[in-house]
Amino acid sequence: MPRIENASERLPFVRFVAEVGEIEKHRLEYNFNQLFGRLEIKVNEQAIKKSVRLVNEPILEVYTFTVGQQEKSDVRIEKERKPLLGCRNRLYVNNRLVRVFEGV
Repeated sequence: MPRIENASERLPFVRFVAEVGEIEKHRLEYNFNQLFGRLEIKVNEQAIKKSVRLVNEPILEVYTFTVGQQEKSDVRIEKERKPLLGCRNRLYVNNRLVRVFEGV
């Protein structure tokens, strides 16, 4: 089960840090600011996804990647836009829902 810290809920941005892996530990960082349209996903301090989108944000975006060499963990983050302002983010590790984070 991943350890999660620094979760900010009900704010105009969503930020969380999760530890992924049982034996081989990896630090997953997720930062999304809807007001400025910035998204950044890092694994072990290295950016694996960066984007800026000011208009036409899709209703649902899904980011999938695998972390680990010996112990592989499949990570999926779903970012769902709410009708006016805000988003819901779901973190899955090995196809298990770990946590849901909401902004605004």
